[in-house]
Amino acid sequence: MALSFPGRWALGAACAVTILVAATSRGGAADTFKLTPAFRHLLALTRGVTSTIADIEVHTKMKSFPPVSLTFRGHSYFRAPDQQSVVFDDVPGPLKGMVKDSPSIEPAPLWGRHYAVTFEASGDATIFHLTPKAEDDPIQSADVTVDNTTGYMTHIQFNNRNGSSISNDLTYDTFGGHAFVATQQGTATGRGYKADVTTTFRNYQINVPVPDSAFETK
Repeated sequence: MALSFPGRWALGAACAVTILVAATSRGGAADTFKLTPAFRHLLALTRGVTSTIADIEVHTKMKSFPPVSLTFRGHSYFRAPDQQSVVFDDVPGPLKGMVKDSPSIEPAPLWGRHYAVTFEASGDATIFHLTPKAEDDPIQSADVTVDNTTGYMTHIQFNNRNGSSISNDLTYDTFGGHAFVATQQGTATGRGYKADVTTTFRNYQINVPVPDSAFETK
């Protein structure tokens, strides 16, 4: 049986504007983060993209004794404005807790609705600190680093309410004239597990029909 966990981690997105944030400034007023070059570039990345399907492969090295390496495969689905899920063909027992803890964030256009957002410019990037407004959100906070020029999310740090955490570095490639995440390299830590995780996305299909069943929890 396939295992599906709906996610809200949308494909990144982003538009060139005058730099509005000094190198050490922090944003505090509501929605001022939307004026930053990084966020505007982020939004431009998904312009014209209404849906995607991609092959996904996750290679996990459990930091146990002895170390255990596992690989599982599936598909990633996105449908605008905010539907996203990953459906795996099979998840080995030792990884089910990690999959259950897998965090996600809303698409960038919806950040202001779902999060209190502050930001800090750091060199060539801007770090957005997202705190969910909903008290039942499994995420306690997320720090998203976005390149000021490209709008690429280059790093995401999740801290979950259950004490688990995930840190990912992201790289991008171009598919069908659009930039999408190609790899995620990071670590996952939670109750009963600690692992290094490499995720690869391939064979993106863009603006294709996505069945409703892709977003149903199994």
